[in-house]
Amino acid sequence: MGLEVDSALSRDFPNYKQMVLFSYSTEHLLKKDKVRFYYALKGRDGKSGIVVAYEIEQLGRAVLLVPVKFADEVRQFLEQWKCEFRQREVLTK
Repeated sequence: MGLEVDSALSRDFPNYKQMVLFSYSTEHLLKKDKVRFYYALKGRDGKSGIVVAYEIEQLGRAVLLVPVKFADEVRQFLEQWKCEFRQREVLTK
């Protein structure tokens, strides 16, 4: 169930980008697993995590703004870690 760029939205809002806002919880993870989760998210060197690979903007401790083209990958990442999450499609300028 991939998200696709809506051509009508692109036409009606040409200066905006479609993004997906993910909010998630890591409360279920043990402390050692939270560390592993954040290494996978951000990388140990600040370059190798999914945040860089998928052009993600981290808006808060548990909030990610993701380009629509990478939404499926981020959803799969959160599901792999068994994180509860919500996702919302948004337009950004």
